[in-house]
Amino acid sequence: METLNGLKKDDMVSYVPSDPLPGEDQSKAEVVLLLAPQEGQAVIALGRKPALGRQQWKMPADVAVVAVAYGPNGWGGGRLETMLRRDPEMLTQLAAYGARTTQVEELVDAMARRDPQNMEAALRGLATGGAGGARLDRNATVDQQTLTMLRTLNPALATYDPLSAEPKVRWQQSAGLAAAVAGLFLGNTVAVAATSATLFLNLRTVAFPRTEFRSALRREGALCGKPGAGSGVRFAYLWARRLPSGTAPALAMAEAGHWAEGMPGMVAFTGGAEALGQVQRWRWVDAAGGTVPVVGALREGALVVTKPPSPGTYSLAGDWDWAPVHVAGAVTVYAWPEWAAMGLDAASADALQAGKGRVRLRLKGADFQFVTRVAFDSMTDRLAEAVVARFVAGKGPVRELEMEVDTDRLRAGAHRILLTRTDGAKHSFAAMVHGEWPTLSSPPLVIRENVQAQRLRLNGERLGEIERWEIEGGTAEWVRERQELVVRLRPGGATGAERSLTAWVGGRHLPLRWAKAVRVLPAAVSVVAVQRAAREIGSVELTDAEVDAGELVSVAVRLSGPLAGDAPRTVRCGTMERAEQTGPAEWFLVVRPEAKPGCVVAVELEPAGAEVAIGTVIRRPELNGFVMTEESAGAGRFWGELSGKYLERIERVGWDGKEGVAVAELPTGGGQKLRIAVPWPAPTPHAPLYIWLRGEANGRRTRAKL
Repeated sequence: METLNGLKKDDMVSYVPSDPLPGEDQSKAEVVLLLAPQEGQAVIALGRKPALGRQQWKMPADVAVVAVAYGPNGWGGGRLETMLRRDPEMLTQLAAYGARTTQVEELVDAMARRDPQNMEAALRGLATGGAGGARLDRNATVDQQTLTMLRTLNPALATYDPLSAEPKVRWQQSAGLAAAVAGLFLGNTVAVAATSATLFLNLRTVAFPRTEFRSALRREGALCGKPGAGSGVRFAYLWARRLPSGTAPALAMAEAGHWAEGMPGMVAFTGGAEALGQVQRWRWVDAAGGTVPVVGALREGALVVTKPPSPGTYSLAGDWDWAPVHVAGAVTVYAWPEWAAMGLDAASADALQAGKGRVRLRLKGADFQFVTRVAFDSMTDRLAEAVVARFVAGKGPVRELEMEVDTDRLRAGAHRILLTRTDGAKHSFAAMVHGEWPTLSSPPLVIRENVQAQRLRLNGERLGEIERWEIEGGTAEWVRERQELVVRLRPGGATGAERSLTAWVGGRHLPLRWAKAVRVLPAAVSVVAVQRAAREIGSVELTDAEVDAGELVSVAVRLSGPLAGDAPRTVRCGTMERAEQTGPAEWFLVVRPEAKPGCVVAVELEPAGAEVAIGTVIRRPELNGFVMTEESAGAGRFWGELSGKYLERIERVGWDGKEGVAVAELPTGGGQKLRIAVPWPAPTPHAPLYIWLRGEANGRRTRAKL
């Protein structure tokens, strides 16, 4: 009856008694159903029936107030009906009080469950609806607030209680707060279970001198009250309730629900939320029509679900008496997503660069709707603090999580991105925080269209991080140790066209591109003529194809056309001391050879284009004097002596460039003198001496003469 919303004409009400206590005599007990169609109308007392058996009453009219009167020893004739005729407003007063005890029930239940949030809500609701404008002092103790609340529940209690001559109430010191509240109604030493309970006014009759009405506690389907005492006193128990009537509410979810498997959730309602408490047997309804009971409770106008159903999409339904109430909207319960394939997308992985301020990144590969925290933790610096990223939590499946992180607080290197879910579980994956991108200095680079392989020397910052290059309309081979790019253009490219360069950087997903980085020019120039300045002969012969190490060499070069770029600067086996343009296609060059003997000095006029060969590097001895002695060095030979510098380079000596005598000794002295065995006699007077440098097959003529 306490969950019923309305009783209509011709409805049937069944009465089922509980089992009597052992030894209890209920043979004379009677039960009466009392009805009030509307407030102020005459009370209808349906026929008295034995309380031991199952009974039924048919409603003669629509009912506004219903009451059950129970007399363990019967009613003594028509005294009950006489009492109702004397005070026709009594049932209405009791019904109004019964409506208030619904809130008391919530308070007692909350206190029994030690639920301070619901207890505060119940106290607030009772205070705002109290008689005479009474309000609770929220600064007072809970005991004081509860006492004030109970005193203001029913306006009749402020002046006269029609059924209680002397209400004796007191707080119980040993039963706790919940039992004390119950004691205000049922008398002392009452234990209240943590289950739903309805409290009723402690009643004493003023109509029957020897019949005392007492309150009842409905517990687990039975009406319980304090045992009677005193001789010759007839006890009776009365329970009353005002029926809410009205129609079933049109409920809708305030928003669609998206919950994680096993995690609590809450459904807020719109439309008819004030009647939520009268909806019974809440249940989930799946797409196939199957139902699952709701595990949870109504709190402050919302349905708090402590355990959702298994993953799936559900609507919500309940019962309004015998008619179902369907709630508009749906709740989807999701299984926890698999995060194994989760990671930053390619653009975000490359954008994660230290020192770039606030950077927006995007996570992909999973459902991120239950993520509560994202943090970046360094894997290389154990002293670095974790950096928390900002993001907006989504409602419903979130296939891409957009977040923002302050990269000024990150250091370049390996990091761990740590995600936390609503259930506290954590998952992490590795990510690299990059440094600056490589830079290329002073493009565009210039190449010729008719050269198969052209070397481009690249200048810039962090070029060593580049793993490979691509050039538009050709191929590029990267020689990282020399930072050179060997470019080969495919036939058919447009003359003068500008080409882009694309670099693939280690650890990055997307390439780095320089538009118009290379300019393609017409066919390369060729060398028309080369003139070398006269050189000092020196004491040892030097051929036209040779140059002295460390000695400057000057050449004039005439080309077939102007150079594409700046002055020539690239010199193999030497350095450029001077490069001056003397005409549209003419250059004057001064080169210093600087290399080991045998290296060919050459000037590259254009990158991978025409070259001018200067000569092969040699290191000549310097002869200052030559004398012959009369000391014999063996058959047909006499000892001679050379003086000068770098004499250790001489391997053989002779009078022509074809045959020579090996030098057996090393030079001595600070001014260097070298004893040599010379064939005798000389072929002619004043014949020049020939020397062989180490490793050479032919001798070189010197200025040393006999």
